[in-house]
Amino acid sequence: MSNVSPSSSVPLALLPEAAVILSAAREVLVASPPAQDMFRRDPVGLGLDQLVRDAHVLGAAVAELALGEHLPQVPLEGVRDDGTPFAIDASVRALEDGALLCIFRELQRFAHGALDFAFDHAAVGMALFNTDGEFVRINGAMGTLLARPDPEILGRRDQEFTHPDDRQADVDAAWRILRGEMHNFHCEKRYVRPDGEHVWVLANLTFVRDAHGRPVCWLGQFQDITELRRLASRDPLTDTLNRRAFHVELERSPVGALLMLDLDGFKDVNDAHGHEAGDELLRVIAAAIARRLRRDDVLARLGGDEFAVLLPRCTIEEAARVGSDLTAIVAEQRFVFDGVERGVTASIGISLVEAGDVPAEALAAADRAMYSAKAVGGGRVRLHRAL
Repeated sequence: MSNVSPSSSVPLALLPEAAVILSAAREVLVASPPAQDMFRRDPVGLGLDQLVRDAHVLGAAVAELALGEHLPQVPLEGVRDDGTPFAIDASVRALEDGALLCIFRELQRFAHGALDFAFDHAAVGMALFNTDGEFVRINGAMGTLLARPDPEILGRRDQEFTHPDDRQADVDAAWRILRGEMHNFHCEKRYVRPDGEHVWVLANLTFVRDAHGRPVCWLGQFQDITELRRLASRDPLTDTLNRRAFHVELERSPVGALLMLDLDGFKDVNDAHGHEAGDELLRVIAAAIARRLRRDDVLARLGGDEFAVLLPRCTIEEAARVGSDLTAIVAEQRFVFDGVERGVTASIGISLVEAGDVPAEALAAADRAMYSAKAVGGGRVRLHRAL
């Protein structure tokens, strides 16, 4: 007769896991409360084959198990009181007289717990949205990315935090998914923090449906790529955008004004005092121009001493005032190289970027206006006049 008695139920009852003690005949002697919950009945007195469909698998696995030895994670198929099967695994320890301590783990429940842990502790932003696009769950990284506490995010739409210029692309992609044209999408977009700072993210979104194809929610993953974009898109000398990044911004801009700026007299400074002097002049002037611009304005060095400025949602009159300010700012910058005071001026051409315009044509128009300013002596602004 087994030495394992019902008194074993005292420590077993304290276990948080679904645990049973099996006799040598593989009948349940004692069961923990979680085991009763798992199998939806009291297992005491039942044979192992009444709790799992593949009892022979466990029998074969423990056949050579010595007293005190432990066998982890034997995969089995459990059976509930109503006959419903479910996936479990069993960790088994050999007791005296052939008895076994079995701790069962429901794999689906464990998987859900693992997914919850992965969601909450992911290094990237994770979010669940309802079908209206409202945040219903986020992890800590998502709150950090948006720089807001959870109560200021949950229940609000993703579009509220998305940069205005990026919202339509989100809407278009969502409709394509809803129409079944694609299952998920990824894009680069900007979120706007409370202080107005823009955070670039790589967004991956999937529309989750149930077994009947009905919409359930959106699952989103958001990686902060602000620094990666900065490194890939910046001119290393002036820390303005480079030519490639500026063309991307120009493609994104709905309407606004475009300024092309070329420095008059820069070649003379560079030839007389060397490239280090020329580089210093470019850095100082780029910083001075940037201080005059708005947060949403885009400044780029296209190459050499040529700069471009994109002024989103700006009229031609407002752009002319900015151009006038920039010519004055450039002329005010004074430098001393090799004991000689030097300075440069700026020739600026302006064109308007309207809805439907080809960006390259707008850039060429501003370029022609800039050369028109340079042709009459430089240090001035010229507007492109469409015929």
